Amino acid sequence: MLVLFTSHRVEMLPHFEEVAKDYDVIVIEEPKDERFLEMLEGRISVDSYVRSIDTSFPVYSRHQCEILRKLHASGKRILQIDPYLEIIERIRDAVERNEFEEVVRDEKVELVRNTEREVNLAWLDYQEAFLRRDFDELVDATVRFTKADAERFKVRDRMRAEAIAEEVEGDRVLVEAGQIHVLLPKYLEEMGFDVSTLNLPETIAKELGIELYPNPGNELTKMFMLGEDVDEETARLMAARGIIYISLIPKEEMLPGKDNPYPHLLKENKIAKAVSKLSYESCRKLFHKIWG
Repeated sequence: MLVLFTSHRVEMLPHFEEVAKDYDVIVIEEPKDERFLEMLEGRISVDSYVRSIDTSFPVYSRHQCEILRKLHASGKRILQIDPYLEIIERIRDAVERNEFEEVVRDEKVELVRNTEREVNLAWLDYQEAFLRRDFDELVDATVRFTKADAERFKVRDRMRAEAIAEEVEGDRVLVEAGQIHVLLPKYLEEMGFDVSTLNLPETIAKELGIELYPNPGNELTKMFMLGEDVDEETARLMAARGIIYISLIPKEEMLPGKDNPYPHLLKENKIAKAVSKLSYESCRKLFHKIWG
């Protein structure tokens, strides 16, 4: 089994497709959707399918669906497995149908509900601090949110590993995962799989001959996920840098071209490199310069 760490960027998809050709089963990081097979088999259009799903990256999703269609046509078994996100959808649907009390009795639903409650409370603190433009308070709120988010990723990775173990067997399995899901390989190994990993952004950076600088916010999340001993000063500095990083990266989806085949990777890496050199006070000044 290969866990393929990637990002929701169109520029990653040719590499994803090239790797996926060597595997019999491809597990993508999405909740199950009843229209997915219809899209793979061409019974509904890719555009129709993408419009019907909740995605923050519609351009990426359209391009990935086209690739998944080709892989499906070549005989690959393609599965959507991300039970944490599925349960969130179940909770939302239950609330709309006034059936919340019945659904929440499930142990896993209760776990997701409690995890999301902690994350959402921390997120509200973050938003309130941001609106007040209180940088110190915002940094502290970011650290609290990051800790809650790390717990969420731990639960999500564990649930996903368990679900994969229930639905998949054999060695020729490719599991798509975002780069922050660092515990997924460990949990899959605990489920009895022989796991190797490949990080696409790192591989591409090596091919380009550049040093890859991480998103400081994601790095802090990973450190909390792995139970590393992070002192308060380090956590606050990484959070401050993460705030600036998020403030500066482009929000729109960019397409690769001949002149720039990796627009997201190069832009994000340039910003991450610059942010990695900032002091806490430099972050404060830059924050107020950006946001007033």
